[in-house]
Amino acid sequence: MSKTEANPRPEDFPVLRTEAVQTARSIRKWVFVLAVFVAASWILIGILIFQNRAPAASNVNSNTFTATRPTVSGTGPWGELQYIPIVISPPLEYVAESDVDFSGEVVWHFPNAGSKGLSVLLKKIGLPAPLVAELEAMAKANVSLPGMSLYPSKEFVRDLSPENRAKLYVALCDYRDNIEQRNQFMFRGNSPDQWFAGSAVSPETRKLVLPFIYRNGNFMYFADMQSVVGSISSREQQLVLLKTLRRDATFLVHLKISEKSDIETLVNYWGRGGRAQDVRPIIESLMQRGEDQSINITHLLPPLARRRIYTYPARSVVDPGIQHDCHWTSLNFFNESPDETFSKANILFGELKKNFYRVHGNFQLGDLVLLVDKKGEAIHSATYIADDILFHRCGSDSSAPWVLARGEDVTGYYPRSGKVMILYYRRKNM
Repeated sequence: MSKTEANPRPEDFPVLRTEAVQTARSIRKWVFVLAVFVAASWILIGILIFQNRAPAASNVNSNTFTATRPTVSGTGPWGELQYIPIVISPPLEYVAESDVDFSGEVVWHFPNAGSKGLSVLLKKIGLPAPLVAELEAMAKANVSLPGMSLYPSKEFVRDLSPENRAKLYVALCDYRDNIEQRNQFMFRGNSPDQWFAGSAVSPETRKLVLPFIYRNGNFMYFADMQSVVGSISSREQQLVLLKTLRRDATFLVHLKISEKSDIETLVNYWGRGGRAQDVRPIIESLMQRGEDQSINITHLLPPLARRRIYTYPARSVVDPGIQHDCHWTSLNFFNESPDETFSKANILFGELKKNFYRVHGNFQLGDLVLLVDKKGEAIHSATYIADDILFHRCGSDSSAPWVLARGEDVTGYYPRSGKVMILYYRRKNM
């Protein structure tokens, strides 16, 4: 409605009485004042919103799934994909505090290293000479390793700089004896603000944790629960902290479909493993709508991934004798019913040799992705989905979810000081 229509002129209506004219003028005055007030309010709100968002925007890394808006991938035989970032965490009742022992002193182990070897190793990882001298002074021979063990005070651990902590802890991850570092908490993101956003962790508890967080690549890590848990008196806060630290930054993925989509290419890709008859009706139905559509790729995955993705196993069904870990997940990807023999230790390489062959490119849905360290040991396995997407699970306890991850980040889940190889395998019957 125009200003003229909203405020009629007296001359347009000769029969108006003087009082009516005065009333109209009064109304125009108050309408003008109200409009100015509303406009000023919205300008002020806009400034406040911009000020609150600006710092966060300056910290956003384009390679990190922490933006609030979806991002779109390049196209391929899988079609065009849209990523929607989410953060998940285990239900509070699944946080197995009784299964984790954070008591005792802090100990760092360097197996197969004498005093001279320890000095060489610490210098090799890039620690400054004064810090190397301090670490050597707290080292003792440990015949049970055999090697050297370091016994730092909690104050010493707290005062390590994030840079030196990263160098030292990544080196400690090379040895199985360093359980805290090998099983440390991690989160893909740019700052602790993202890790703790919206959590019930108190400011006091967060203040205790922050000095111990370090970065390596796209991830933040925390491996010093022993150093802080004794200072958190509330059991509730301990559980809330564990729940928050076990968050996982992952994402939903939608396949975009239109009338121009190549249905045969999409069916051939997403229907691998003899499942074309399962995915074709879904894709066809979306194309027939005559306008752009999208579908969560969860509906196009084999049964195991479809049922478990973004979930945590109920503690009531967790069997300590069965390891539904990364290898079990990868080997069972196409199975209608999971094969529990894949939960056994040391079965992976035998299965790869028998039923898989190595591939070096043109990766397809269901290819097995294997991380191998410099010793040739399998660190982790995952399943290739599409684009740069992997389906995996880190660990086998109830706080480890099945999620999607980016291929470029897979080494971040299991940091090592040496070179890590990423190998791809395909099933022989596909």
